[in-house]
Amino acid sequence: MAKYILNQNQQDSASGANNELHDETPGACNRLPLSSNRLDVGYFSNCGEAMAEARRRYPSLASRIDGCYYCCPTCHSE
Repeated sequence: MAKYILNQNQQDSASGANNELHDETPGACNRLPLSSNRLDVGYFSNCGEAMAEARRRYPSLASRIDGCYYCCPTCHSE
């Protein structure tokens, strides 16, 4: 199971700005946000499950959550 976090800072995207979901497992991503900017999502088998939980847990960010291009490519849309 991988540990997922959400960047509380928005990143530029084609549609405006997204909050990126990252796999925080050691060695999984070299684009993690600073520790102070991480929102915990939890441990999941895949980024789809983590994305669903992130949207449930952080409803004010739900429409802007996108997977990281580098560590969550199957959940990355833009």
